Amino acid sequence: MRKRLASSVLLVLSFVVLLAGAPLQRASAASLESGTYTVQYVVWKANSDTASTANTYFEKPATLIVKDGKIKAQVTLNNSSWITKFQTLDKGTYKDAAVISTNSTLNKRTVEFNVSDLNHVLPAKVSVNVPLIGYKGNYDIRLKFDAESIQS
Repeated sequence: MRKRLASSVLLVLSFVVLLAGAPLQRASAASLESGTYTVQYVVWKANSDTASTANTYFEKPATLIVKDGKIKAQVTLNNSSWITKFQTLDKGTYKDAAVISTNSTLNKRTVEFNVSDLNHVLPAKVSVNVPLIGYKGNYDIRLKFDAESIQS
């Protein structure tokens, strides 16, 4: 009886480990075919796994472009004129995200940056300037991608 119970427990644990590993495999650049995808994400505070105020200024979902085993993410910033700088950590250095498009009428811009691993939180920095109220600030934020939400 004990052997049967132990075997059952081992079998259940094996399934749990396999299921837990599934999103990790799906989210790596090597496992995604070249193409365009969407992914949900949240902008977290620098030191807390909770949404930053900045989260409301980022449109969802993000677009992922996979090519040659590398991932680039594109996100659209609302109130673009207020966000004077947006940088992400890339190979140990903060780099400005490349501006892909700008819509001055809607006050939006789309930026693109490298993502080395969708399963890890991506550190980023934003500078905000709201002249109307005399507000300026620099903030560390983090982007948390939901690898399970990837759609082609």
